[in-house]
Amino acid sequence: MNKKGKLYGSKEFNNDCKLKERIEENGYNTYASFNWQHNGRQMYVALNGKGAPRRGQKTRRKNTSAHFLP
Repeated sequence: MNKKGKLYGSKEFNNDCKLKERIEENGYNTYASFNWQHNGRQMYVALNGKGAPRRGQKTRRKNTSAHFLP
């Protein structure tokens, strides 16, 4: 995830590839960018209803689109 919250694939590991994994109370996992924040809030990896990635600025930890099965 870059500093604008856009997910992208990279051939080599870099700082944009670092994510924080958190196991939520409901048993799902969430992944937040390790390096980037938007207005002091974490940016989470999330998918929309069609399976396309959502921008990190539009996601929150409690959004079901950011919940992944372990």
